[in-house]
Amino acid sequence: MNLPKFLAVSVMGLLAAFPAGAFGEGFKFLPYMGPQIEASRYSPANEEFAWVGWIGATFDLVEKGKWSGYFNPDVETILGHRVRSFEAVQVNYSLEVGLHRDVGRGRMSPFFHHVSRHVQDRNKLQVVDWNFLGVRYDSPWPASWSRRGAFSSSFGVATLASAVEYKWEARASGDIDLLRKGNRALFLLADVRHVGAAATADFPRNQLTDFRAELGFRHWQETSQSALFLAYEHRNDALVPRALVTDRALFGLRIRGQRRPSPAIVPLP
Repeated sequence: MNLPKFLAVSVMGLLAAFPAGAFGEGFKFLPYMGPQIEASRYSPANEEFAWVGWIGATFDLVEKGKWSGYFNPDVETILGHRVRSFEAVQVNYSLEVGLHRDVGRGRMSPFFHHVSRHVQDRNKLQVVDWNFLGVRYDSPWPASWSRRGAFSSSFGVATLASAVEYKWEARASGDIDLLRKGNRALFLLADVRHVGAAATADFPRNQLTDFRAELGFRHWQETSQSALFLAYEHRNDALVPRALVTDRALFGLRIRGQRRPSPAIVPLP
């Protein structure tokens, strides 16, 4: 499905899924938009993996009481030096549409998540993409902890998986301020993603686990946060046309808008 058609279908689906009477008094249209930007350097670096950048946004499309419909588009660009000293070698975009429902301090979110992966400057002979239909729960840490940050967990089943043959995905993530002074903090972040899959000739595995651990310094503001971080990432299926497992450190910068505390994770696609 091409991007314009996906967007149209997603928005119409969200509006159709809203509870009866949602468009009466108190209904809000596009109440929030928050950007998301990240740039980091791989270590060790090579011709396929030197830099990685994320750019995207979170849009609350509609809101009524405890319900809201959202749309998250993100683009990951991996830079290397196959031909030139500084070039994009891989681009992966992800699109997610879903509903938020406030549940106590937390939030339950049924979602539809689509990922499409592309090798730059090459004909796309093999389609590599997938869709997950699932549900996520995220929440700030308990108030009694007196710690800023949040956690999230999700589970989804694949409705489409081209080439990689993913079947389901379970994920958990969280971040927490270890030391804090005013709006500045030293934080710790962790993200674990486990995927069930069917083995193929190009991807000879039936399950995989990605994880990321991160330590950094961040500055909180009312509707945003910025961070400098050092991370370690274990990532499967790092190449588009075939399986590759990578283990690398990352040094980077992140800026993101936020409407409420939530894990500062840039999703591994």
